[in-house]
Amino acid sequence: MKRLIIFLLCISSFQSFSQDLIYEHGSIDFGLGAVISVGLQEEVGFDIRFQYTSSNKKTTYIAEYNRFFIKELENTEVYNEFGISYNVRLIHWEGLSITGGVGYVGNDYEVLSRAEDTSSLFFSTGNFNHAAALKLRGLYNITTPIHIFVELNLKSFGKRYDTVIFGLTYSLGI
Repeated sequence: MKRLIIFLLCISSFQSFSQDLIYEHGSIDFGLGAVISVGLQEEVGFDIRFQYTSSNKKTTYIAEYNRFFIKELENTEVYNEFGISYNVRLIHWEGLSITGGVGYVGNDYEVLSRAEDTSSLFFSTGNFNHAAALKLRGLYNITTPIHIFVELNLKSFGKRYDTVIFGLTYSLGI
């Protein structure tokens, strides 16, 4: 009986200690940025993102929406892009962090698979295209709630769809 009580006491103390670790809060951030296409100079856009950074600041989950504008002579073409990614901190020095990650990206642009700068590493369902993305992001802490970031996205659609994003994120403190 004594062993059972000691065993239950050990399990309950371990369980309460591990609960404190599980419910330790990370941060939820909101960000805005400008997007520049690497492969097409006439294409620019804006970026809206929500991201969750874990409490140890080593992993980040990002959900982002991009709206692109392509200026061609007299008309402007518009398309949307949605992405989800998982990033891991590679380097951290003072206020600067470099992260790398992988993700999913989808857009509603008419991808021409025969174009020279388009790969075949994507698939389409209806008007929506699906691909993978590699991310490399630099993040600098300006003040406690505000960060500035620059991000390179290499997408499996091909060089034409690779982007550079720069902007600000604000920690909501949640």
